[in-house]
Amino acid sequence: MPVSEPSRRHPLVSALLVPPAVILLLLEEVIWAGLKALMARLGRLPLVARLEARIQALPPLGAAALFLAPGAVMFPFKLMALWAITQGHVLWGLLVLLTAKLTATALFARIYTLCKPTLMTVAWFVRLHDWINGVKAWAHARLNGWRLWRFARRATGRLRAWVTRAIA
Repeated sequence: MPVSEPSRRHPLVSALLVPPAVILLLLEEVIWAGLKALMARLGRLPLVARLEARIQALPPLGAAALFLAPGAVMFPFKLMALWAITQGHVLWGLLVLLTAKLTATALFARIYTLCKPTLMTVAWFVRLHDWINGVKAWAHARLNGWRLWRFARRATGRLRAWVTRAIA
């Protein structure tokens, strides 16, 4: 007996899970690609290029510390955003939160690119990296059964390519 497509068996599940998954896909593929391209462009500036060369030369412990830095640096801004929201300044708080998140993501993307070769020599990082990639592969395998997901992947792939070309 052939297995039917998940969205036909469980339309409510598809309606509830696929839209957030598509949003996550947009965040992961389009924004990550755009921020990565933007940071690579900034990396062409002489001062930034020298700094990046020093980052690439870091030993594993230094690379690991730097890898965690964007989250630590942005944490106070995220707290400030939450405080603003609790004080009734929702728009201001959301703006600060979004700015902090985008800044941290851009820095993280560039640091990840620069430090990945060094970090892949650290056992705990390799295990974490493999686990995260395994979870992503598992989630993508499940989502690929949904027609809406496949359509969204094609659309976001085209959007990601356009954003990367526009920024580069």
